[in-house]
Amino acid sequence: MDRFIQEEGDSNEEAVLIEDSEDEDSDQSNAGSDVDATDAQNDAVPMDSSNLESASPVPDEHLGNEGSSRHPLGESRHKSTPKKEKVETKANPLANMSVDDDGQTCTICFDQWTNSSEHRLVSLRCGHLFGRSCITKWLKGNARCPQCNARARKSEIRNIYAKAVKVVDSSERDKALLELQLERDLRKKAEMTANQERLKHMMSVQECERLKRELMEANKLLQEYRCGMKIDVSQSAAKPKVAIFALEKSMEIAKHGGCRIVDVCDLLGMILISQPSINELFPGYGFRKISTLDMKPSEFVLVHQKPIRDMAFHCHDGLVLTASLDKSVKITNVLTNSVVHTYPLDSDVWSCAWDLDEPTYFYAGLKTGDVYLFDIRMTSRYVHELPRYGNRTPVVALEYIKKSSCSSYSKSGPIVGTLSECAFFQRSDHQVPDYKVIPLPTVGPYTSLSSEPISGHFLVSSRPSPKQTRVTHTLCELSVDQSGADVVCNPIQTIQGGRSQLQLTRSKLLPHPDDPSSLLVCAGDEEAHGGDDRTGKSGISGKS
Repeated sequence: MDRFIQEEGDSNEEAVLIEDSEDEDSDQSNAGSDVDATDAQNDAVPMDSSNLESASPVPDEHLGNEGSSRHPLGESRHKSTPKKEKVETKANPLANMSVDDDGQTCTICFDQWTNSSEHRLVSLRCGHLFGRSCITKWLKGNARCPQCNARARKSEIRNIYAKAVKVVDSSERDKALLELQLERDLRKKAEMTANQERLKHMMSVQECERLKRELMEANKLLQEYRCGMKIDVSQSAAKPKVAIFALEKSMEIAKHGGCRIVDVCDLLGMILISQPSINELFPGYGFRKISTLDMKPSEFVLVHQKPIRDMAFHCHDGLVLTASLDKSVKITNVLTNSVVHTYPLDSDVWSCAWDLDEPTYFYAGLKTGDVYLFDIRMTSRYVHELPRYGNRTPVVALEYIKKSSCSSYSKSGPIVGTLSECAFFQRSDHQVPDYKVIPLPTVGPYTSLSSEPISGHFLVSSRPSPKQTRVTHTLCELSVDQSGADVVCNPIQTIQGGRSQLQLTRSKLLPHPDDPSSLLVCAGDEEAHGGDDRTGKSGISGKS
């Protein structure tokens, strides 16, 4: 065993001898008194060869690891005993080693490396650490790293001048730094995308404003063209233009009925028809979109919880105003199919209309007869309440008369039609809205109102009553009297229908498609079991 240790421990002999010499120097002072006492005793008692075998050695607790080396008789015989004991204790250094000392051992011999001698700390080109003697022997048989199997040579061995080597686990820190860098990259990318989208939005807004200006200029030119046309009343009376209409397509919107209101937007090429929801999971009321290009119904937009009484398209933007019996007015974007804002009120809303002179204003008529002015820039409540006129009956219709260069009358304001009264509310030019009520010379009960914005004419429709026995549609215009101070309403033409009207249909005033100087009146006639189209202009009428 001693020979094995001596052969295998050559690499550690120098370190062991150094440590032994240090231990001997430190222990000589402590054991000096014991050695002197022992020598004195041996001198006092002479011993022969027979007494050598019976002589007992000094106990281990008195001599420690150096007991045999300090014995006077066994000093020469047991001279290498301390070295053997030291080597034996160093032979298995991992026995009492903790986990923290794993970085202090050579991965080939599992012995601790030193900072000098043959087993000093060295590294290969790949970075792994070994004892010099161990890695030198290893590379003689296999020219690869024992750890990573990378190619290695003896000339690549480099000394590491360090007292201790300890590996710090930085995986969590490295992972956090990697995530931080990734988050920074994503943030930069998001900021860049946001800037690009913001730039696109600005360009879209500028393009929209440009198209709006072009549209307004085109409408102005069309209005000037229509106003500049001269109409020969005698020729028109002799040869009235007859509008010929034919049924092009019939479609089913709702199987169970409930369609009440229809509104058309020429700018978007879209028709909206109000109807109840057909999905039982999402009950309520909304409108169905129909394209005028192919006349095919598309998606349904749910807006209100109760039936819709009136709808009105915005003149420029893709917004539609809806009045409902759920005591609210809502603004919906038909391009995104989303409700922009909701205005709650204290009563059912029966009618609504946009202000054609101020695009941010709109009017709402209630069941109680009240009419409110709203501003879409103020989302909390209405900005003005119109003066009350007549009885507290529901406002069945609202129509705004804009300023027209074709008419001698240049004032504007809404026409309010209740069940029993109808009046024009002349709006002042002051910054604070102020209205003057001008009654219309027509007879109710009223059912609907319609206007043609370019010419300034409007149509008032009423049901049969004791004062008039037939359904009546009166074409009117506003003008000033001879003094130029007061505003008067002049009936231009009166069109009569059947003697009964059970369904509350709405009449429509629109320009003639073939003759811009004429207007068409489209109204329902229950006695004729269909519709009645009339052409009217300056007292001229003809049934199509």
